[in-house]
Amino acid sequence: MLRSKAPMSQAAAQTDRIGEVLDGKYRITRIIGQGGMGAVYAGEHVRVKRPVAIKILHAGAATSAEMAERFEREAQAAGRIGSDHIVEVYDLGSTPAGERFMVMEYLEGESLRSRIKRHGHLTPAEIVSLFSQMFEGLQGAHAAGIVHRDLKPDNVMIVKGKRGELQLKLLDFGIAKLKINGEMNKGLTRPGVIM
Repeated sequence: MLRSKAPMSQAAAQTDRIGEVLDGKYRITRIIGQGGMGAVYAGEHVRVKRPVAIKILHAGAATSAEMAERFEREAQAAGRIGSDHIVEVYDLGSTPAGERFMVMEYLEGESLRSRIKRHGHLTPAEIVSLFSQMFEGLQGAHAAGIVHRDLKPDNVMIVKGKRGELQLKLLDFGIAKLKINGEMNKGLTRPGVIM
């Protein structure tokens, strides 16, 4: 006999994803963060055992053409730049339930906001190093015809580089403007709309 289940809370549904394999390639291992439109999980490529981050757009948001376009744009923008200071996007897909997902490099670190909150300030040497890297990442984006448009401390990750130095990575190109065939695309933002 089948019993109807009470609707799961969003948090419970996200926890239930642990162990799920997407596209036969990416296993979800734990939740990293969540928001109103989606969640980010730690995961691994099941065949090569490479750690990845998996961003999944909630089913309700994925049915919105505007949100799906924003999600696709984020993956395309990050994928086009090819800078050491931009998060790398490896793959894009959909679950059988129609949720869109993006597979990115896994970053172990903290946001610029968290670092400032924890330390109260950055040293002059940290400012010079991190902001030089930010400008290098933005220069790469602009050279690829992309304007980020959502640069804020939450979208700047600080990780340890290969030699132990602080390395900066820019995230979230969801509302970026992309130059396509020499023309800037129409943005997904407009007056009176909350993203």
